Amino acid sequence: MGSFIKNIKKQPVIIQRLFFKAIPFRWRYGKKFREHLEFLEKAESWSYDQAREHQLLSLRKLLIHAKQNVPYYRDLFNEIGFDPNIKSFEDLKKIPLLTKDDVIANRERMIDETYTGKHYKMNTSGTSGKRLDLVCSDDLFKIEAAYIYDACKKHGLNLYDEHSIWLRRYSPGENDEFYRHDYELNRTYLSAFHLNDDTVHRYVSYINETRTMNLISYPSTLYYLALLCEKHNLKLLHIKNMHGASEMCFSNWKEKIAEVFRIDLKMHYGQVEKSVFAYQDADDDFYNESMTYSYNEFMEDGTVVGTGFHNTLMPLIRYRTEDRIKVRENMSRKNSHPKTIEEIQGRNGDMLLHKSGALVPAVNFYSFLSKCNFIDMFQIRQYKESKDLVFYAIQGSSFDNKSEDYVRKELTDRLGEVNIEFVYVNELDRDFNSSKFKAVSLV
Repeated sequence: MGSFIKNIKKQPVIIQRLFFKAIPFRWRYGKKFREHLEFLEKAESWSYDQAREHQLLSLRKLLIHAKQNVPYYRDLFNEIGFDPNIKSFEDLKKIPLLTKDDVIANRERMIDETYTGKHYKMNTSGTSGKRLDLVCSDDLFKIEAAYIYDACKKHGLNLYDEHSIWLRRYSPGENDEFYRHDYELNRTYLSAFHLNDDTVHRYVSYINETRTMNLISYPSTLYYLALLCEKHNLKLLHIKNMHGASEMCFSNWKEKIAEVFRIDLKMHYGQVEKSVFAYQDADDDFYNESMTYSYNEFMEDGTVVGTGFHNTLMPLIRYRTEDRIKVRENMSRKNSHPKTIEEIQGRNGDMLLHKSGALVPAVNFYSFLSKCNFIDMFQIRQYKESKDLVFYAIQGSSFDNKSEDYVRKELTDRLGEVNIEFVYVNELDRDFNSSKFKAVSLV
């Protein structure tokens, strides 16, 4: 089916539209996607104990596979005397935590040496100067798509069977249209890079003309869209569902989106490393932990350690992510997707450097800047060597000559007497990546 779909996508638009509309997505996207959707529907009725049993079996299968086929784990398990045929989750703790540095240093030895099929690369952003280069089979993308489809369905968004607009994943060239259709995935992409006061009327007009009910984007972009729509008195006439990912979502963003659009933004949480997956449903804002996706450990400081079940080509076992969460207290364990996570608190890597060289967590900046209604959006970049700072900002309507002085004082209170350059822009560079900088991600 894969080569046939590729040929269809080369046909005139009218042929593509007719074909992709006639064949349901679950039949177009391959056997692995369809099988996993059916599996997730079945697992929906499991008890918590059944899900735990599945986790243990999945862990055991992955560990045996790693011992037999992956040089890194074969050597590690022999060195520490580890038996992959584990009898309990406690046995897993005999394996040391895997860090990003470990993966970078041992990349080639972490790949299944028996695999001969087609493989694909996955890369993390590398904003800290350390980019992960991972590999996977095509099956992983199909399985991931099933989980995202299922997560969206939990709050009423039919991701592939209904048309959606994605305000992300597209940056048009000078002579390109500001939108791009993908008939196979039944979606239209709009640029998140070019949304501003000058373009928002065009964006809203296009979204309304399509009569689309589903909007997917970064939570920060949806928040900014809400600010612009409020400012220009614009309405999204048909959007009923909003879904976000790839960033943490601050409470003031979510509140503004709900205030302007009368829509409760829902999120899912995942990673390029495919080590953890969680999602919000229609009932509340707690995150459901997908126990069939991975086995997760939560450290005392909230750091997530994940062992994903589905990337057998390059398994990451007890991978210490750079993400932190707040575990929900007194959680119910009645089903296969317990509401384990109260909130996603962001990446440990989102740190800036104090003048003394000490690391300062990003939450120190989010907390006070979220209250600055004179700044709509911001991005901070810092040179590692000099500690000099560049503060990029989109000015809000109440910005005045005292605003910059206030921000400068708050920044120096937190970072010491570093040099700060203020740059005011209409849009922020989401693709920023440089080993010379530290960066607090777009918020």
